[in-house]
Amino acid sequence: MKAAGIIAEYNPFHSGHQFHIEEPRRRAGADYVIVVMSGDFVQRGAPAILTKYDRVDMALRHGADLVVELPVTAALSSAEGFAMGGISLLDRLGVVDVVSCGCENADADPGLFEKVTALLADEPEEYRHLLASYTREGFTFPKAREMAAEQYLRNDIGDAKTKSASSLRQLLSEPNNILALEYAKAIRKRNSSLALCMIPRQGSAYHDADLSGEYCSATAIRNYLLSDSRHNHTSHFHKSFVPPQAHAAAANDSFANCVPTDIADTLQYAAVNHRCLCENDFSDLLFYALTERKERLSCFGPDNSGLAFRTENLLENFESWTSFAALLKAKNQTYTAVSRYLAQVLLDITKEDLQLSASYSHAPFARVLGFRREAVPLLKAMQSQADIQILTQLAKNGDKLNAGQNRLLDLTLRSSEIYKRILFTCSGSRLKSEYRQPMLVF
Repeated sequence: MKAAGIIAEYNPFHSGHQFHIEEPRRRAGADYVIVVMSGDFVQRGAPAILTKYDRVDMALRHGADLVVELPVTAALSSAEGFAMGGISLLDRLGVVDVVSCGCENADADPGLFEKVTALLADEPEEYRHLLASYTREGFTFPKAREMAAEQYLRNDIGDAKTKSASSLRQLLSEPNNILALEYAKAIRKRNSSLALCMIPRQGSAYHDADLSGEYCSATAIRNYLLSDSRHNHTSHFHKSFVPPQAHAAAANDSFANCVPTDIADTLQYAAVNHRCLCENDFSDLLFYALTERKERLSCFGPDNSGLAFRTENLLENFESWTSFAALLKAKNQTYTAVSRYLAQVLLDITKEDLQLSASYSHAPFARVLGFRREAVPLLKAMQSQADIQILTQLAKNGDKLNAGQNRLLDLTLRSSEIYKRILFTCSGSRLKSEYRQPMLVF
């Protein structure tokens, strides 16, 4: 039995994701594909566009054999914490041989990739000084890291105009490359035997906003689903319910070309019936949380960032989640980092909680959200070989966790209940409690 692991968000699922699930079977001879997936909140600091169960269903219908939830404390961490959580989960399941990940330049010099991985994982003193220096100058962490790495490796890559220098900048600036490096770094830090299989990104770039070709970006799909009349999200459930056949034929041709046919229908159905959520659907709840936690805003987010001070100072200007995040953004902080901070305040995930999560390598338990019937042997192998608690039924498995693990589980479950409440406000859709929700079996 050979299993490949994928760390994903499927926000939402599209044809590129289906390709990515198929490739490890072809390239690595995998018999099974296990996905570690973010739950109801995702790493860019936002609610997922669809519930985690909708996204699990999509993944299982299109090739995934088993889906494990990434705890919310890992899902709302930096790229480093996100990657460590996913790699730790896959590693501790005891059945995964290879981790498959997308990247923008899989054909990059493997020697350069290994050097950068070692640099980021080992952080020699000279590199740390360079990084701190650029950070103090006001650069964002990603840009400071890129500059520090380029300067530290200058003897290996030559001057700024060489091909190697250009490849280095691409490695450290493109979203999927950054995650690939973080996965490799996490594997190195864990001294894990997991192999990394890098799949070249197909079609559109990560941030491309246009629907085009067979493989467009999740960003473009979200923009389409949340645009115009689809994005009037305040208490719509009193409006007429629209049956799926009424909108299936009306799907945008470009949209229909970049997602599997059944998923195009599911997404159109969700959009028309106000089941697609975005940050601004949570604006009122976020404002309440910011006001209620005003005296302890410094308990959230990165140290010495000034975010808590700016948040308190500018709170009177709050209009919506996205506009407030843009207002808080500073020269040394990306919009995504600010939005993650707001999500952590909303869900009451403190620095202390993130430190607790890190003490478990961001993998305190492995909650199975769904699996294919053909993957029962895989599930049984996990249950016998894993060195992590496998949760399949919360009511029966929860008492096997210690206090710290239960705290992190409670945060994950609470984030889902908050998500469900906003979903009900927008669409009238009721979902079962996390304790009553069974695993999806396809």
